[in-house]
Amino acid sequence: MSSLPSGENSETPPVVLQELEQIHRQILGNEFVPALAALAQLVARDMRNPRLWLYIGLAYTRMGNWKPAISALETVLQINPQEAQAKHLLALALFSTGRQQEAGDLIDKVVKGSHFGPHWLMRAYIHSHTSSDPLRALEVARDWGKRFADPLTRQARPLKVADRSPRKKLKVGYVTADFREHSVAFFMQPVLAHHDHANFEVHVYSNGPVDRVTILMHSMVPHWHDIQHLSDEEVYEQIRAQGIDVLVDLSGFTHGHRLGVFARRAAPVQVTWLGYMQTLGMKAMDYRLVDAGNAPPSHAPYYSEALFHLHCMASYAPPVYAPLCEQPPMLRNGYPTLVSLNSSAKITDDMLRVWARILQLREDAQLIIMVKEENADAAQSHMQPRVEAAGMPLDRVSVLHQQPLNQFMEMGHIADIALDTSPISGGTTTLHALWMGVPLVTLDAERGVDASTARTLQGLGFGGEIAQSVDEYVQAALNLMADPERLQQHRLTAREKLRQSVLMDYRARTAELEKAYRLMWLNYLGGHRRHLNVDVDLDSLLADMDASV
Repeated sequence: MSSLPSGENSETPPVVLQELEQIHRQILGNEFVPALAALAQLVARDMRNPRLWLYIGLAYTRMGNWKPAISALETVLQINPQEAQAKHLLALALFSTGRQQEAGDLIDKVVKGSHFGPHWLMRAYIHSHTSSDPLRALEVARDWGKRFADPLTRQARPLKVADRSPRKKLKVGYVTADFREHSVAFFMQPVLAHHDHANFEVHVYSNGPVDRVTILMHSMVPHWHDIQHLSDEEVYEQIRAQGIDVLVDLSGFTHGHRLGVFARRAAPVQVTWLGYMQTLGMKAMDYRLVDAGNAPPSHAPYYSEALFHLHCMASYAPPVYAPLCEQPPMLRNGYPTLVSLNSSAKITDDMLRVWARILQLREDAQLIIMVKEENADAAQSHMQPRVEAAGMPLDRVSVLHQQPLNQFMEMGHIADIALDTSPISGGTTTLHALWMGVPLVTLDAERGVDASTARTLQGLGFGGEIAQSVDEYVQAALNLMADPERLQQHRLTAREKLRQSVLMDYRARTAELEKAYRLMWLNYLGGHRRHLNVDVDLDSLLADMDASV
């Protein structure tokens, strides 16, 4: 979500500007150590140059090292209180450290009088994740959409669809920056592996970096297009030229999105799925793929997209490396260990105080808080003061920096129970916890994004405790810690239950997805959105359309 500095400081000498261009490229290429070393030398010569501090703030923001990011960005604003980019990045940093109200207030100030799209998108992102009012999320998304996406839609050239056959081989395009070691990949690998290539021509438009997961996913796709160095206009022209029928966004408002392509109306049917649970507020996004658990039909007024209901909105492919510890660690250690696996941006100060209550009531319990920072010092610097402020027993709380996936999947050897966050719940981490044999304690909520873990546990019929209040949440954690036999049974059965669940019935999930695409295509041909779930008898519908020709 971090945006990049724009504009130049008129007082910055040309030679320094050239150095900053090189530093900027290093930051974009994730070469943070040389970038920060060069910036330190420049700052030593010119302590009052806000541009230098802005780049320092940007580097630390992209590293997820929030404390020095906040310090650098606050320095920018002390020198130049009007620097909007510093406020933008500072709002992200505050949001990512649980200071959500401050982040919302700051980004509201940034957008006043601003015509810079990323500021408005950041505002939509922050408010939709901090407000419990779904209509507020829709409002802030539409504030972005009507200013930046919808004008492009109105200006779009009319679509020319040569083949309007209901039974044609549909060209489906997935647009994403996250076909890599990322949560989206765990849901998309089964889809790519099980697509019906006789009836669907699959394209991927990849806007992200390459790693071993990218290489694996690339091998599953007959038409792979790297679009990282193309503009939205160029990608739009390419998709139109290739005649994509159904274009699927897998990013939403997250980093690396290409919503500008969708705004230009690149394909007849445009769908958003998986990457972002909130509404996008743009008129050119026709559908959102959901299920009745995360977005029942009654929630349709909360979304700018038409809700298209699957029986189950996603598949789940667990990480290849995930050694199972069949015995709860508490039986070996003599005390229970709780863990928070979710992003630190989801850990509010209120949540920390709830966890403090649990630790106060179970005096031998340990808690591990995993955060996004990539090194131990940054993790401690961010979370330790908040842990102290929440009144936690410091000798029983550990802060763990972000772990590589293989080490993350070993947490079941250390932790007995996972504590979910609220108001924003876990998603992929919830499924990873279950695969590790670790049950969860979660709070229920109305919106799907707030109740993702609860809906997952309800759909599976196992996996932990769903609380309706904070008091119930605390008691549920205490009850699980007091029942090692239940923890043991869960570990012995969780993986097989997941294997037998709808989440891992890959052929059925992919066939259901393909049926959704076909029904959306038929809606387009008919000029309506009549069919909004997969319970339609597709064969009969196609036969009726054949007869009417």
